[in-house]
Amino acid sequence: MTQSHVTDVEVILNAAGDIIMNDGYAAVTLASIASRANVSVDEVSDMFPTANDAMVAMLNREFHGMYALIVQNIERDPRGGLLSRMYTYILSAVYERPLAKTLFVIDREALNSIMRNAHSFSYTPTIGIRGELIEGLQQAGMVRSDVDAHVVSSVLSACSAGLALTAPHDDLGLIIEGLATLLSRGVDADVEDTRPGKAVFYEWATKLATPRVGD
Repeated sequence: MTQSHVTDVEVILNAAGDIIMNDGYAAVTLASIASRANVSVDEVSDMFPTANDAMVAMLNREFHGMYALIVQNIERDPRGGLLSRMYTYILSAVYERPLAKTLFVIDREALNSIMRNAHSFSYTPTIGIRGELIEGLQQAGMVRSDVDAHVVSSVLSACSAGLALTAPHDDLGLIIEGLATLLSRGVDADVEDTRPGKAVFYEWATKLATPRVGD
């Protein structure tokens, strides 16, 4: 694959993302993508037969970009293997990335529509902290043993949904910090070395971000 072709793909995906953010899901067509990218419709269709194929690729790229950012933040944070820190970085990755914020907060119907029309794209991107991740952290000694992992997961889902419903927030940083403090006091284990928690997150995120074709 030539560098120019890679660049062309990025231009197309950037155009699709720009339309989603500014005009909405219904406005994304091969013609609108071509116009926004300043290329011909044939150039777009050569890479993506349908507009939804382009949007699936755009979503895949955004999802991987989010988790790359989360992993980087967790890796450089000495306390990054604790649930409170992970939750902080997950929320920040969504709210600080315009496209992610549009798809996961502002226009979730667009995200759902892309996934409903995504043939052979069998995983659904998620930003929630699942019960199985918390259980893994519990087994690694990062979460208190007396905590019910699935109850905590449900509470965090409710908090995330509440943030989405009440967005935008002028004091978002304070809200995230407050939620992280509550998790730190009520859920995080008292440990010095959080590397086992980081390993649990990396394994979980890798599985989550790997599409399973043909399932």
